[in-house]
Order: sequence, then C-alpha cells, then structure tokens
Amino acid sequence: MARQNLIANLQYSWEPFTLDEHHLTFAEHVSARLERGRCSCWGPAVYKWEGIVRSGVHAGKRAVLIGETGDLRQRIKQYVSGTQERGNKLWRETFLTLSDARLFTLNLASFAVSGRESIDLSQVFFSNNVRVVLEQLLIMQAVAEADNSTWVVNARQ
Repeated sequence: MARQNLIANLQYSWEPFTLDEHHLTFAEHVSARLERGRCSCWGPAVYKWEGIVRSGVHAGKRAVLIGETGDLRQRIKQYVSGTQERGNKLWRETFLTLSDARLFTLNLASFAVSGRESIDLSQVFFSNNVRVVLEQLLIMQAVAEADNSTWVVNARQ
C-alpha cells in the first residue's frame, strides 16, 4: 500500500480574552460576570490559559493549557467551579489557582489541509470535530516548542 502524506497548515495568533477590554487573570474570572457585549469572544472557541506557576511542583515554569469548547463562557465557569477530577478541577488545583494564568482565544487566519484551499473560517469553530483537531495540533505544537521552563499542562506524554 502506498504511503500518503497529510499536511495541516495553520496561520494563527492567540488573542487576549478580555472583559470590558481588560485581560483578566484566572483569579479575576472567579468573580467576573461574563456577558456577550462585554467579552472579546463568545460562543465556540479554541483557547489557552497561560501563566507562570508561583508554587507547587512546577513553580517558576510557564504553563500552557490548550482546550476547545462550544461555549467559552460556560467552559470558563467550569474551570472556576467544575468537579472533573481528571479535568477542570485537577487543572484548577494544579495550575490555574497557583499561577497568574490568563485566557487567550485562537484567532485563525487560515487553515488548509494537504495543499487544498483554506477551510471556510466562518464555520471552523462551529464544528466539534474541527475544534478537536485544532486543539490537538496546537497541543502538539506547544509540546514541540516546550523546553525545561515550560509545562504543557494537558499534554499526554
């Protein structure tokens, strides 16, 4: 059977998630009231929390947690009060509350696979499957770029 190649090409940036044009820390998100007109992003998104860990096993490291969601407001609140032992609760206790983490959202300029035309960006974040693919590609990229001073929180290594 012939070998095939699949190449994903993303052009992107990470934009600060803001409330009233203020880039909140996770600690500020705990009491913040998120409303559509006041937030820089609303609805489905690929996101990352990033910050320097102040205490614990990873103290001093820059930590990055990348995820995806169909509802960013709801996901933020899940990090604040969620109970998933191997998800939002774990990451809240081992990273978010121990750092100056701030939230960023993916700003996608283009996304093409195997040299084809760019995927319609107006629909990318509305597809659960595409968001998961983007999340995993970005985690892989973060792991590839990480050195001893970086902790990719949700990398499966």
